[in-house]
Amino acid sequence: MNGPPSRPVEVAKSKSKYILVRMKSAAETGYCFNIRRLRLQEKLVLLRYDPIAKQRVLFTEKRKIRSV
Repeated sequence: MNGPPSRPVEVAKSKSKYILVRMKSAAETGYCFNIRRLRLQEKLVLLRYDPIAKQRVLFTEKRKIRSV
């Protein structure tokens, strides 16, 4: 058995179902939070409470953080 050395087989990873995204306040207060959403879903726009502005404002998705 003097053949070439065997190499480990690499298996491709599947894409995750969810991604973690950063939501930023439209009130320009700098407040943001992270939320999980489906990878195939469109970008999120949510109406949530901004503790700095002390009112409910729109939050828009700004960037993907990582796969979950």
